[in-house]
Amino acid sequence: MAIRKEIHLESNVLKLLESEALRQKRSLKNYLEYVVIQESKRLEVPSEKYRNMMDDKIEKFKNGELNFSNINDFLERNGISN
Repeated sequence: MAIRKEIHLESNVLKLLESEALRQKRSLKNYLEYVVIQESKRLEVPSEKYRNMMDDKIEKFKNGELNFSNINDFLERNGISN
């Protein structure tokens, strides 16, 4: 479902965006949609990269391949004082 939104931009910002759109051989509308979609993917919570990392950790946990240590050992090993 597409939703229409009106945005107000300073003329210098608009010129920069138009210039980049032309450089990428896109219309300004297409370029703005692309930028917004890419940014929304970057902000996705949790990100796909994070989900993949956690899925890997869960598999390793199920297979007994993860080692856990208590917080004090972790702090000492990393030179952190509490």
